[in-house]
Amino acid sequence: MKLAVSSRQRWPSVSPRILELMRTGAELALQLATSPEVLDELEGGNFKTVGAETQYVDPLLSARQRRAIRAGTIHWLNAIIERPDQPVSAFLVEEAVLGLSEIFSTQAAQVLLSNARSVQDIAWQYWMKIVFQLTQDPLELQQLLEISSVSINTFIDDSLQLGIQRMKQDAEARKSGQLEEQRELISQIVAGEAMDLAAAERLLNYPFAQTHHSAIIWSEEIDTEISDLEHLATAFQKACQQKTSLKIIVSPSLIWVWAAAEFPVNEKVLEMALKKKENIRISYGEGGNGVDGFRRSHLDAQAAQRVLGRLKSNVQLVSYDRVRLMAFLSKDAKSIQHYSGHVLGELAQAPAAVRQSLHAFLECGCNATEAAKRLHTHRNTLLRRLAKAEDMLPRPLAENRIQVAVALEALYWIL
Repeated sequence: MKLAVSSRQRWPSVSPRILELMRTGAELALQLATSPEVLDELEGGNFKTVGAETQYVDPLLSARQRRAIRAGTIHWLNAIIERPDQPVSAFLVEEAVLGLSEIFSTQAAQVLLSNARSVQDIAWQYWMKIVFQLTQDPLELQQLLEISSVSINTFIDDSLQLGIQRMKQDAEARKSGQLEEQRELISQIVAGEAMDLAAAERLLNYPFAQTHHSAIIWSEEIDTEISDLEHLATAFQKACQQKTSLKIIVSPSLIWVWAAAEFPVNEKVLEMALKKKENIRISYGEGGNGVDGFRRSHLDAQAAQRVLGRLKSNVQLVSYDRVRLMAFLSKDAKSIQHYSGHVLGELAQAPAAVRQSLHAFLECGCNATEAAKRLHTHRNTLLRRLAKAEDMLPRPLAENRIQVAVALEALYWIL
């Protein structure tokens, strides 16, 4: 069945004042978004087209839908806070969409559409209450409601299209056992086995003749939601400035992702996405063309992941380029600590700000001005910390710069 879900409208042009009001409204709404009472109301309209009792017959399905509502609402609000003048990117919680496919094999798309419209109607009522608290000016209210309506409708429509597309893909995958085939194929590629590359591209729906970046997204906590991992997978795709990517769900706590890009991964995008996901970690490898680049970028991401594991580091985001030296050194973590203590002396136990100041100074080619900018601190403050660090070193820095830099790099990942 073909569903008409798109009602894309021309994007309104509004003043900075209206955009600021919209951002303020989103900030206020975030305080409600995780409220159990609000979630109960948003969830209450679900499954009306197939009988309200369905929601309670399958508690797992209900829980998935609840997580999807919460995650989608927060996604829209955060996007509005960041860029209220831009359409919000489509959002999909895959486990919720696929859960509908499992329960309502023939009605899944219709149920998805009905549930989304129900949530949209209730959310709009909350949003209007907030909007009318922000301004009493009739013209401002008109413009604010107009851009809000277009933004919400566009977001819901685009997300519905993405969900329906994912349902279709899953239906096809179920018929052919494609998901298992994809996992097996990826394992063969990473292992370097010979294969029919054209057939592999068709199965993965992903071309090899491009430059690949690969990420491993995982959590070591058993209660992590797969939707959180998927959100980070989408963030990696965004960090590569791509509209598509190859995502392989290896387990409920592990996702592999590939995206094509001729330029470096934008780490700021990933750092923002990780801010409220303290239990999730990302390692990634950059560059490499063709199937060899596809394989190498993933192996580099694995190597970076192993560095964090060996060092028991609490760093959330790491690229292989950043830990290339540590990948070589970290085979014996105890030896690293012994080496760092020997080279740094008292500095090894100094406050982190002192070590970080010297680390940045060395990374910036001993340029104090550049190091101060990187650390977002005053140059005089940096110079005082450098002098303190110099006093703690067992040997003068000028005679031992390379070894001090290596020791500080090692401690960055360990401490």
